[in-house]
Amino acid sequence: AMTHPLVERWMSPARIRVALLAVMLAPALAYDLPAPARLVPRRVTARVSARMGAADSGSGETDLNMGVLASRIERLRSGEAAVRVFDFDAMVPGQRLALPCPSSFADICRDVASSAQIMCMVGRHRLNLHSHGVEVTVESISEKGSDGDAMVILQARRFCQVLDVGEDQGSRWAGRTARARWVDFGGDGGDGEVGRADGTGTPTLELSAALEPLVQQWIALVRSTGSERAPGQLEGVLSDLGPMPAISRPNARALWVVGLINPLPALGVALEVRPAALMAATAEERLKVAEFGIRDSIKRLSSSGAPF
Repeated sequence: AMTHPLVERWMSPARIRVALLAVMLAPALAYDLPAPARLVPRRVTARVSARMGAADSGSGETDLNMGVLASRIERLRSGEAAVRVFDFDAMVPGQRLALPCPSSFADICRDVASSAQIMCMVGRHRLNLHSHGVEVTVESISEKGSDGDAMVILQARRFCQVLDVGEDQGSRWAGRTARARWVDFGGDGGDGEVGRADGTGTPTLELSAALEPLVQQWIALVRSTGSERAPGQLEGVLSDLGPMPAISRPNARALWVVGLINPLPALGVALEVRPAALMAATAEERLKVAEFGIRDSIKRLSSSGAPF
């Protein structure tokens, strides 16, 4: 029987192996991510995807892709992974950080973007790194920024606990080796996400529900007081964070609120509460941090004069 040339090309053994690995990987990657959002700085022009968009070059590239897929599958199955951890900011899921940086850090980001390596971001207290933070992915890299040798955009993804942090490498731009354990907020009853089988009536969920009117009031005050530092800043923040998580997901909802009032770049209308929210031991504690932060910011926005 005759076979079309395109079918023959795509039915090579190497491509069949890649397809099978992709099918295996798809369910493991189905964790809850923030909605896609626009970039903050308009001047960033060099996209990582463009750098990596070379034409199909045959079995050598296929074998490399198979290696990356296989290592990601193993990483997701184990629940822990070797990472490189940085302490530039206490980011929460969905946030984007525009970072002027030396070319050495841009090179690290290129390596991460084109391989199975993982970067994590945590806050710090003096010389001590925080134990909880987020995985970050490289959104884009430009060759030249106004404040450094390059400009990198990092997006915060999964919430994680950082374990076994290695020695200081002599520069914050070099990061440190570590291991990370992913903290899943998605399962029913997992890590305080749902308090009862019916998902209602608990103090935790009452705190979670109480945040929504506070968010609406806060957004209205930011707009009415002209507190945005650039036109459309608030809309950009909301786009980055995506929709507010449901009441039945109090951990994710609390982190969303602190990301709103402590955005990147900063609005300057709220106390910095992201580190406390990330380090909270329970969903209830996390919600209380978010409630305190947004109520305090509402008071500042409602009073005469500058918030700080």
